[in-house]
Amino acid sequence: MVVREKFGGTLESVDQRQFVDEDFEKGVWSDLDLKGCQFERCRFRGVRLTELHTQGCEFTECDFAGAFLACSVHRSASFLNCKFDNADLFSARFENCRVIGCGFEGANLAAMDIQRGDWSYVSMRYQELDGRDFRGVRFKGTDFVGASLKKSDLRDCLLDEASLLHTKFQEADLRGASLDKTDLRHAEWKGARLDIGQAVHFAQCFGIVVE
Repeated sequence: MVVREKFGGTLESVDQRQFVDEDFEKGVWSDLDLKGCQFERCRFRGVRLTELHTQGCEFTECDFAGAFLACSVHRSASFLNCKFDNADLFSARFENCRVIGCGFEGANLAAMDIQRGDWSYVSMRYQELDGRDFRGVRFKGTDFVGASLKKSDLRDCLLDEASLLHTKFQEADLRGASLDKTDLRHAEWKGARLDIGQAVHFAQCFGIVVE
């Protein structure tokens, strides 16, 4: 279903609307502006959302599996417990967004840009995230198992309780990042940049006595 047909006319933007249990499967939302809209348990499976712009919108328990979100832009939006399995987020941009408890299994995150915001308890398993600028992003409890963050900028990130099994941090910059209650022993750290306080924390995690 083409969303402009659903709402009527040659719609260019949708403001302050609320949708619950709506099914927009295989629709076309390209180039649409959404402002202050709320979506709860809505399905966007396979929907074309390329170059979609959202401002202050909230998506709760929505299904974006297989959706096309390439070059979409999201500002101060919330995505809570949403599914992005096998979705295409190539060059999508998230500015100061809350993306909490979401899953990105098999999703294309190439060139995806995250600027600040809260990405806690998200699944980023086995994603290739090399060379990204994630400064100041909250990743509390985020699952980075098998992910690659080589040469990424993680300064001042919150990585408390993150899952880092076989995560690759070679030459990443972690200065100022918080790693409280995070098991560091099974990640790859060669060439990573740390501050002095972090170096002591790393030493303690590996059983080294610092005096």
